[in-house]
Amino acid sequence: MVMIKNERQYRITKAQIEKFSDALAQLSTSVQSEPSVHPLLKKAEREAMESQIAELRAQLEEYEALKSGQHAVLELDSLEALPRALIKARIAAGLTQKDLAERLGLKEQQIQRYEETEYASANFARLVEVSRAIGIQVREEILLPRISPADLLNRLSQAGIDRDLIFSRFFPPLSSSQSEEAEETSANRLVLRAAISLKRVFGWSLADLFSSRPLQLDLTPLGAVHFKVTAKANQQRLNAYTVYAHFLALLVLEATADLPTQPIPTNPNQVREAICSLYGELTFPNALRYVWSLGIPVLPLQDAGAFHGAFWRVNGRNVIVLKQRTKSSARWLLDLFHELWHAAQEPERPERTVIEEGDIAQERQETEEEKTATRFGDYILLKGRQEELAKICTEEAKGSIERLKSVVPKVAAREDVSVGALANYMAYRLSLQDENWWGAATNLQTEEIDPWQIARDVLLEKINFGVLNEVDQTLLMRALSEPIAQ
Repeated sequence: MVMIKNERQYRITKAQIEKFSDALAQLSTSVQSEPSVHPLLKKAEREAMESQIAELRAQLEEYEALKSGQHAVLELDSLEALPRALIKARIAAGLTQKDLAERLGLKEQQIQRYEETEYASANFARLVEVSRAIGIQVREEILLPRISPADLLNRLSQAGIDRDLIFSRFFPPLSSSQSEEAEETSANRLVLRAAISLKRVFGWSLADLFSSRPLQLDLTPLGAVHFKVTAKANQQRLNAYTVYAHFLALLVLEATADLPTQPIPTNPNQVREAICSLYGELTFPNALRYVWSLGIPVLPLQDAGAFHGAFWRVNGRNVIVLKQRTKSSARWLLDLFHELWHAAQEPERPERTVIEEGDIAQERQETEEEKTATRFGDYILLKGRQEELAKICTEEAKGSIERLKSVVPKVAAREDVSVGALANYMAYRLSLQDENWWGAATNLQTEEIDPWQIARDVLLEKINFGVLNEVDQTLLMRALSEPIAQ
């Protein structure tokens, strides 16, 4: 359960309860006014709100009980629970975060960071100092579980986390030249180090990870996002990866806090002209620099499966996540402009989320918002001539789909547009006629550069790793490294 750690969070939680209670009351009165909505859907929505209210009230009750001094003893079932117990003890002792900071000779912000991460970045000596400053005594028996990397891997896989993702992003590599005893020791250390990272990303405690209970994903950080899930999509894996990507996006926002922001243009002509004016030509590296100049960090990922792109706005700041394994600059550019359009919408809203579950090029006809976002990208890439160019290609191919593969490159060269972008657009137009030309369009993509590497290098130049704790630095660096084939 989420824990309230200070008076500000206490007030926010009370306000959230009032907000959910009002929404629940409005839901009850709208049941009869919306007969088209199935009663079971209304029931599920009502139960979800009631559950959220109950959880928030439990958080309030715990905080109020601690402040009132009702708890004289806090029981720990593992050493892993000590950080949270220290926070509870501070509250029960009547100390604010500022009070504790003064006793330790630290800044209040440092205590806030410690408690926000439940002391994930603090060493054991610091935990001892904190316990002494609060004035508590700790006596505990500890059972050290023996769990192999394979056991942990199985548990994580059952929770929807992809096997390759686990190895590439959470497990540090083992040395290949070790004795059997040393290998066992290293394996135990590896599991514990991986568990710390998993706790940071997914909120699972060591007790959760090492118990026999199924691991449950907390989807609260994703907000009210709605996925466009295809029939072949694995919902559990999509949810798990999105939680992971959302965490990384928050790290990027934290590490680019000083990035100045600019208004985001909604006119595609203005975007194209700005890029060409500032950088000379429309290329992926130049478009990337332009998006960063608007104050929007771009996080490139290269893991397999799950979504292909995402946009988050958190506390008024935008971040774009691009996740492609292709080296097609046209595909990366389309994704980038697509998400830029989303970032420009509803600028007055401090929070906003859009997840692209499927390939943008193939799923763009699903909703009006997605169609508009992709038209925005096509317009920039093809100079606003997409319909005209499609007509030229069709006429020169004399209506033959087979001839298009040779016609599209010629038209693109003559009209000075990207052959990859034109091929993608033609494939989209044909898909509206139930013709699948995506394979041919893929073969026409140019791969002179690696867009992921370019976007990764730009990100590394822009961010300040120094503001992140060691665990978060490691997680972000692993996310920006080449996936390890298993």
